[in-house]
Amino acid sequence: MKAIILSGGKGTRLWPLTADRPKPLVPFMGEPLIFRIIRQLIDANIQEIVLTLGYLGEQIRKAVTENDF
Repeated sequence: MKAIILSGGKGTRLWPLTADRPKPLVPFMGEPLIFRIIRQLIDANIQEIVLTLGYLGEQIRKAVTENDF
């Protein structure tokens, strides 16, 4: 099974939280939201996860690749 996470928006409604970080990296209950989403997908036995990156995408790429899920 595969999944895609659309994570390229600017998050203008979350401004100023998204002024210097992308929306998926905004903390939610103590950790970036995208980490929680990825863990839930892994728990659901998703074999491949693809992220679409846009606004500050390099920050997302770095955070996800440096994290050990």
